Amino acid sequence: MTGTSPGMDGIGLAPGIEPGGRFDQWSPARVRYVVCDVDGTLVGPAVNASAEVVAAIARARIADLRVGYATGRMRDAVATLHTQLDAPGPHILHNGAEVRADGRTVAAWTLTHAEVDALLAFDQERDDCYLEVYTSSGYLASSMDERARAHWDILGAQPRGVIRTGSDLGDDPVLKATFAAFTPAAVGGILERLATLDLETGAAGSPLTPGLSFINATRRGTDKGAALRRAAQHLDLDVREVAAIGDAANDLSMLAVAGTAIAMGQAPPEVRAAAHLVVPDVDAHGVAIALDALGSGALVP
Repeated sequence: MTGTSPGMDGIGLAPGIEPGGRFDQWSPARVRYVVCDVDGTLVGPAVNASAEVVAAIARARIADLRVGYATGRMRDAVATLHTQLDAPGPHILHNGAEVRADGRTVAAWTLTHAEVDALLAFDQERDDCYLEVYTSSGYLASSMDERARAHWDILGAQPRGVIRTGSDLGDDPVLKATFAAFTPAAVGGILERLATLDLETGAAGSPLTPGLSFINATRRGTDKGAALRRAAQHLDLDVREVAAIGDAANDLSMLAVAGTAIAMGQAPPEVRAAAHLVVPDVDAHGVAIALDALGSGALVP
């Protein structure tokens, strides 16, 4: 991706940026807030973001462009990255179940104990996965399965205990539940079974855990897109003034909402097709290229 791509009405796009599948539907506007997916967007195989990405976020702040991140992780699992980026947010956590700004939760969508019990019952039917249940104070697991240790390492903490029933949670709100699949073949079966429940579900992966796949379950209607709308509302912005950058299927909902939707270069075809623009892949610091273009106003006719 080099050179200048022809843009709408003959306006050239910044070097490294190409039209995505929805380019012809794009109505360019000045972006004031951008949300970036974490795994595969802000970070690649490394735990932290590159120096190029950190510098681009600093330049965005100078340009009065607010930057937030959107992730399936809990807040403790992005604490180091949060400090490194020094981005003002709002930030989206738990795959859209929580929106945080200025150090506080401004919106949350939670699961009931009955829904947790249904997920635990399903977990007992299989031996190729296990369940993590996320609350506002860490997470519990259906078992202390050592096959998930690589994920624990990323999260920076082991489960704080084993959960047998939703009532074990007391008054602690449940933001998300996640199945960790230990074989690729398990993903389809888990998704098929979860389709029988009235929940929002979707698969995700991380370059940090190539041997694991994750299937998230949140309250019906909860996803990164709905959370992005709420974050924009918190900032008193129209969604046309919002951009989203992502690389995976669980980013599709926020790409659909954002006025400017940007896919990473390594994203699969369906994600690139859902984007207005495509930037280089994560190893080439594509998100930094996007942030610089958004912050400079280069994408506005």
